[in-house]
Order: sequence, then structure tokens, then C-alpha cells
Amino acid sequence: MRSLIFSDSHYNLEYLDKMIKEYKPDKIYGLGDYGASEIELDLRRVIGVRGNDPFDPQSYGYDYLDEIDGFRILFTHGHKYSVKYGRYRLGLRSRELNVDVCFYGHTHVVSIEEDKGIYFINPGSISLPSFPNFPTLIIMDSKPNLLDIKIIDAELNKVYKNIIIKK
Repeated sequence: MRSLIFSDSHYNLEYLDKMIKEYKPDKIYGLGDYGASEIELDLRRVIGVRGNDPFDPQSYGYDYLDEIDGFRILFTHGHKYSVKYGRYRLGLRSRELNVDVCFYGHTHVVSIEEDKGIYFINPGSISLPSFPNFPTLIIMDSKPNLLDIKIIDAELNKVYKNIIIKK
């Protein structure tokens, strides 16, 4: 199965549309701060969480749990866990929920870290990146007990970082 994971589009869905067309994902996960209406996100089949943008869809929750090919995955924006000041609170919540992987946004900084068996992955921002200085998102290919996670440079459509997680 192929999933696209993006965050922090802030009113610009250009690269999201380009990457949907290019990669044809089975699922699309949004990590908040869209600057888009629920209708616009529904048209793109986004499974989303709310960020701290006041215009994010009110029907979205702040966390979303999913099971993908044997992995328990948490999707969140991260502001409720103060991720700009570290991952401590996000780590507590991830352990409480017994997740294998946590995808989060909010910082606009690409990050892949493992802590006590949990992977914390931030796709950066698809429209207002801090680091690196180009728009990024994740393409995740999964099969039973394996996740192949690629952070994609959305401008050049090439892999910026890659990690394979096995169970």
C-alpha cells in the first residue's frame, strides 16, 4: 500500500496536487495547518488531523491512530505536545498508545528519530519549509511488517531521506 503524508500546507496545495498525481497514493494523511476547507481536503481524500491553524476543519481530531501492515501509527500535528520544545510529551503519548511510529508536523523541520523502539518522523512542510529550505512530504510504501518511508523534495521530485522500518 502507498501512503502520502504531508503537513503544514498553509493555503498552498500546489505541491500536494502534483505529488498525488505523480505517486497515486492509496491513502493520504494530513498533519494539520492546511489553510484549506474540509471540502477541498475531502476532494483529495485526505485523512486529517487538526493543527493550530484556526481554519483547519473542526470535525478533525487532534490525533489519529491507524494500523498499517502490522504497524500501529499515530498521526498528529504536534502543537498539543509542544514539539517545538522537544518530543518529551509526544513520546509519553506515543508510549501510552503503544505505537510503533508517530508522524507529526508543526515545526516545518524534517526529522527522523528513533527513541526506545518508537520512530518519530516529521515530513517538514509542503509549502513553508524551515529546514531543509525546499518543500517536503512523505511517500510511504508498506507491506506486512515493513515500512519504506521516503521524504521527498517536492520541487525536484527526488528522495531527500529514506528509512526502512521492519518488525
